[in-house]
Parts: sequence; C-alpha cells; structure tokens
Amino acid sequence: MRPPLSCTALPYRLLRLAPGLALSFVCVTSAQAETSPYYIGATASYTRDSNVFRLPGATADSIYSLGALAGFDQPIGRQRLYANGVVRNNRYQNLTQLDNTSYGLNAGLDWSTINKLSGTLSFSGSSSLINYGAGNATGTTNRNIEKSNQALASVQYGLASLVSLQGSLTHRNLTYSDPTYQANGLTQNAVSLGVNYRPSGALTLGTALRLTRGDYEGNGGSFNRRDIDFTGTWVPSGLSTINGRLSVGRQTVDGAASGRDFSGATGYLSWAYQATGRLQFTTWASRDTGAESGFFNFNGQQVRGIGDTSQIVDTLAVDSAYALTSKIRLTAGVRTARRSLVNGAQQGNDTVNGASLGASYAPLRNVLLSCSLTGERRSAAGVLSSPYSTRVAGCTAQITLQ
Repeated sequence: MRPPLSCTALPYRLLRLAPGLALSFVCVTSAQAETSPYYIGATASYTRDSNVFRLPGATADSIYSLGALAGFDQPIGRQRLYANGVVRNNRYQNLTQLDNTSYGLNAGLDWSTINKLSGTLSFSGSSSLINYGAGNATGTTNRNIEKSNQALASVQYGLASLVSLQGSLTHRNLTYSDPTYQANGLTQNAVSLGVNYRPSGALTLGTALRLTRGDYEGNGGSFNRRDIDFTGTWVPSGLSTINGRLSVGRQTVDGAASGRDFSGATGYLSWAYQATGRLQFTTWASRDTGAESGFFNFNGQQVRGIGDTSQIVDTLAVDSAYALTSKIRLTAGVRTARRSLVNGAQQGNDTVNGASLGASYAPLRNVLLSCSLTGERRSAAGVLSSPYSTRVAGCTAQITLQ
C-alpha cells in the first residue's frame, strides 16, 4: 500500500472552507480495490479572473472551490446504465456576494432488444453562477444563478441495417434567479422523425423533419421552428472522423422577442483527427440560432453560454492535445463566435475571440493535477452588447477512488 497523501497539500483557505471535505481529499490513500463500475472523488481548485463581470471596467477576483464527485457506468446485459455528478462550493475572495454552490449531473440508459430496436434515455442538469460574458447579460453585476435541464428520449428501428428509422423527443428548460434576467428563461420542446442510410461501415447518412417550440419566461415571447435535417458521419480512416448536420428551415418569433425571425441554412461540422500517436485535433464550425447554439457541446465543453437569445451565432473552434509522456498532457485551443443581436427595433452584433493553454499531470492512476490559462476579448457594435477583455488562470487537483 502506498503512503497517504500529505494533509498539508492544500492551502489553509481551502481547508477553512470545508474542513471535512478537504480532509477527505488529502488524507485518502491511493490503494485501489478491484476495478468496479462505481467511483467517488474530490476536487479542489483555485481560479484568478481578471474581469469577473465581463465589462469594460474590469473587476478582478480570486475564486476558491471545493467539490465532491461520484458516478457509475454499469452494463446490464444488452443495456448500459450510467450516471455521474459533481457538486462544488465556490467562494470569492472579495466579491463574497457571488459565493455559490454549483452542481452538474448526467444520467442515462442505452438500451436495445434482441430484435431491431434500440434507444437512449438521458438527462443532464446543472446549476451555477451565470457566465457574465455569455448570453445577453450586458451590464449586470447581480448574483444570478442559472439552472438548466435537458431530457432526451430517442429510439431507432433497424440497428445495423442498411436503412433504419429514428425518432427523438427533447425537452430543455432554463431559469434564472435574477428577476431582471428572467425573461431569458426558456422552455423548449422538440420532436424529430427521420431515416438513416448506411451504405458502408464508414458512412452513415440521414434525413429528418424536426419541429421545435420555445417559450421565454414572462413576456419574453415565444418561437416556432421547422427544419429538415441532413446528417452524416464519415470515418475515412481509423485516424479521422467527420460529423455534420445541414438544416434548412424557418424560425418565427412573436411577443417581446419579435424581430428574431430567421430562415435559411443552419448546422455544424466537426472533424476529429489523430495526427500522430501523441497529437490530436478537434475542429468545430457551426451556425445556428442562439437558443440552439447555447446547448452545443464541443470537445466536452460548451461552446457558448446558455441563455443566449441572439438571432444567429457563427462559431469556429479548434482544440489540440499532445501527450508529452504517459502522465503529462498538453492542450491548446482557439475559438471565435459572432452573434447577430436583435431586441425589437434595436440591432447589433458582437464577436468573441479566445485562446487557451493547458497542462495536466497524473502522478498516480487516481490523481490528476491540471492548470490552464484562457484569454478572451469581445468587440461589439450597438447597445445590445459591450466590449470586454479578460484572462482566467487556474489550477485544479482531483482524486478519485474506484
């Protein structure tokens, strides 16, 4: 058995925030039992943000976080059941009014029958302080907790057949604690029904009809959207995977949100490329409405903050990762997003450019240390957005027991 980690591994301020949790983080041993589908763990991090509120007049602060995480991934015959979650206590050094407890949860069931039916049931939920640079949170410095939930049910008939049928139902919900921002809260439901064509193991093509209904909270208005989706997945080699969707449709908006009507083409294209045994790239390009773009996930990270009521968002992002050794991993990324903003008779646009660098070190199988540096700058035209620049640096230590 390896000796326990030092109980002085964390700064005193982190220990003072949650002594019991900190003690469990630093005083467990790295001895591992037999591998099981279950895990528990703890995390501690320090972040320095040069512009917390993403305003022209920067307000800097330090954030200390302690968290606990747990999860499991269990195959049961033809089925797979999984769930994982994390909860964090976040404390600001000076802006103590922003102190909060955040959480994230993902759960799901992948199922299939002995015949030709398969499907997925999934749920994800989160609660955290709003990203002040995302959405339309222009000028606000209030404590604003954003909660989001998404439930998905999909079913496919045909499995590995040449032609298969697929349908899905999606429910999304956003709420905000700040009364001045509640009109950005959104309830959205979508249904999709289509057919997939798989001429080979390397290529899958699909088309579907998708109908979406969204309602903003209070008098924020509502929208209806109709799309015909053309999707594709191509694996030209074991080193490259390309996914994409091209949609042709129309969105009509009424109420206070009128003016954000849109018709034309939307969609995304992603390319995962393993350049060498150590180096990999992931590229993402997308064009879609703000309500839809807010839920995009790129390489495990949300591209833009949710609660985005912009008319249209164009995004390009490239991430890279390099395995320096079996225990050290380096990352770098660049991304840009341009939004077209409409609020009644008012119009405008903004562009956010960002870059990031990161490094992680796994001294033990169940211990991960990582640091990152991110820079972001926004230019804006009109009164619906404001320019800012920020730099965020942070380090995180995580331990898991399985």
